[in-house]
Amino acid sequence: MTDNKLIKKDVGTQVLERVNQLCEAGFVLPHDYSAVNAVKASMLILQETVDKNKRPALEVCTPVSIQKSLFTMVTQGLDVSRGQGWFIVRGDKMTFMPSYFGNILQVRRLYPNWSPIAHTVREGDEFEYTINPENGKMKLVKHTQKLENLDKDFIGAYMYLPCADGEPELYVMTRKQILSAWSKSSNQSLSVHKQFDEKMALRTIINSGCKKVINSTPNPEVAQNDDEDPSNFQDPVGGEETNFVEFEEVQEEHKEVVEEQPKEEPQQPTQEQPSDDEF
Repeated sequence: MTDNKLIKKDVGTQVLERVNQLCEAGFVLPHDYSAVNAVKASMLILQETVDKNKRPALEVCTPVSIQKSLFTMVTQGLDVSRGQGWFIVRGDKMTFMPSYFGNILQVRRLYPNWSPIAHTVREGDEFEYTINPENGKMKLVKHTQKLENLDKDFIGAYMYLPCADGEPELYVMTRKQILSAWSKSSNQSLSVHKQFDEKMALRTIINSGCKKVINSTPNPEVAQNDDEDPSNFQDPVGGEETNFVEFEEVQEEHKEVVEEQPKEEPQQPTQEQPSDDEF
């Protein structure tokens, strides 16, 4: 088995060395981000992270997959210790997933004046939108809501997404789409979603909208690592394979709602997960 002490000593250092090499070649981190602080804090968190069998993640995960996870966190300008993402263990591989707050942060770096404001549409509301035939953008025409409607079931939700041309675009999700996202939750009882359907519906559309902006907008500040050559990372102890699992959206336990089904249930670390339920 891989020497846990060697991994803890070398993995974070090698990631920072690789980031420094990229910075010298023109790679730019967000001005408000410290890669050193984020990686060092992450290594402390990883020491407490275990797989589903309660085995230390630093022992069961390949060193290269740990490096890849840390590198992904850094290239996205996020910090696990600040609730902006978390590490997931699947078999002998580790991945990094941004949280609800991490997605919002990435969008706000692109559009500093944007605020993640969303609203639910309830039964009995007057809701109308239009589509601009010139650019295909949706725009809110009217949303009138009476107080008594707040106790009725929601039928959808909406928010405005920032765009490069300066004209925001209306983003709408129906109840069916939101419930479909909730169905991918690892917490199949959906107790939090049912008890706080307003808050969870808003979180769902904000998270979904943020990912749409992030995935469709070139980011001049944060380097993308989709094509990062695995050979840039060296196994600190040798003998481990250098294949990476494909990134996929996963669900934090009854917290963040996502839209894609994970291939297998994510394993949770022993430390408290960053909460997306702080209403």
